[in-house]
Amino acid sequence: MEKAKKSVHKILAGSYLSYFILCLVGLFFDIFYPLKFSLPNSSIIAIIFFAVGPALIFWAQNSSHKFEILKQKTGTVSFSNGPYRYLRNPTQLGLLILVAGYAFASGAAVLFVATAVAYLISNIFFRKHESVLEARYGEKYINYKDSVRKIM
Repeated sequence: MEKAKKSVHKILAGSYLSYFILCLVGLFFDIFYPLKFSLPNSSIIAIIFFAVGPALIFWAQNSSHKFEILKQKTGTVSFSNGPYRYLRNPTQLGLLILVAGYAFASGAAVLFVATAVAYLISNIFFRKHESVLEARYGEKYINYKDSVRKIM
């Protein structure tokens, strides 16, 4: 069980790392091949994204921690805590919003592309994550998965 728990965290770490690396790649390419864009109110959008993205990540991580505490205390499993009652991967959405906020703030078109690629790569990790949860929790997780949507 502990080995499976570690593998879930390794899978999620790979997903988060993909955002970090591709964000760096996007910033690197923006230095040498600056493709800038300008949208009306992009700085306001960036500020909103900078507030919403981390808030969603914090809410998701806090809810995940509460899930673990509830599971340890009562032995019951409920996947519908906090933002998880609306989305199966709210942390991924928070990361997507946060990195897109950097793209809006910098006006770097390459960073938008890097964000989209990071999202696609994170979906590969997320599918692995879900398969581990299906193996661990069986029908309970499958029912949850069928009733709650992913980001997109």
